[in-house]
Amino acid sequence: MVYVDLTDKELCVANVIGTMRQAAMQLSSEHAGLYVNHIAGAFGEMAVAKALNLYWDCSVNTFKARGDVGDLEVRTTPQVPPNSCHLYVSKKDHDDRKFILVSQINRNKYQLHGWMKGSEVKQRGMFKSLKQGKPPQYWISYELLHPMYTLSELVWKLQSDALDEIADKNDQDF
Repeated sequence: MVYVDLTDKELCVANVIGTMRQAAMQLSSEHAGLYVNHIAGAFGEMAVAKALNLYWDCSVNTFKARGDVGDLEVRTTPQVPPNSCHLYVSKKDHDDRKFILVSQINRNKYQLHGWMKGSEVKQRGMFKSLKQGKPPQYWISYELLHPMYTLSELVWKLQSDALDEIADKNDQDF
């Protein structure tokens, strides 16, 4: 597991992004969800980007169009082991994306438990609804996730692809 400390400035930026996401959802015809969930999600995304040294574009209104941090999806929970701590994936989530589970330990500290591809969660997870009236999702315990260090090769590829894209753009400019 990986631990990340976010600074007050980083928390402030993520808070603004979460607030913007909430406002965008309220202005659309979609169900807005809980305000705190949008902020917590942005905190988790900031923690993953910081831990993996990846750029976080602070996106708003790009739901499912691309990953939260690069091609990675982030799921943030207030649950901290040994309490029930699970990664969830919905039927509509991309099978080929990697999902990272993050727990908010306290205001500034975040724990990255591990990761798993969407297709793998759908194969190995339990399909159930945790709250009456909510659609069922696939749930898998943090203990069954792949360790964060196994994601390093993927992260290197993401960074390498980004550098190649920059180099190609620079070549076109000349």
